[in-house]
Amino acid sequence: MIKRKVVIYTIIVISVCISAFYFLNSNQTNSITVLEDVNVKNLDIIKQIESPDKKHKLTIYLNGGVFMKSDYSYIGQLSSKDKKEKERFILWLPGEPFSIQWINNKEILVNQNQININSETYDFRNM
Repeated sequence: MIKRKVVIYTIIVISVCISAFYFLNSNQTNSITVLEDVNVKNLDIIKQIESPDKKHKLTIYLNGGVFMKSDYSYIGQLSSKDKKEKERFILWLPGEPFSIQWINNKEILVNQNQININSETYDFRNM
C-alpha cells in the first residue's frame, strides 16, 4: 500500500515539474503576437538582400530555435537608405526553408507570393 502511494506521489510530482517547466519555457518562445513587437538586437542575422536600385535592404533574422526553445521562425525587416523612411517588419516566415527574391524595386517574391513592400506584409500564420 505504501509503495503504491509513493509511486502515485512520484508521478504527480514529476507531472507538476514537467508542466511547470513547459509553462515557463513556452512563455519565452516565440511569444511575439505582432511583428511590431520584435526586438532584433539579440537575434541572429541570417541573410541580407538589397533591392535592385540599392535603396532598400531586407534583413532576415532567426527568432527562437535556441536550446529548450524548439519553435523558431524567420523575421524580415525592411530598411531604407532614405532616413525619412522608418525600418519596419514585413515578413514572418515559418522555421523551414524559404525563398525570397526582389522582383523590382517595390516588390518581393516570398515563397511564390508576391508582396508590395510599401503596402503589404507576409505572415505565414495568415496564409
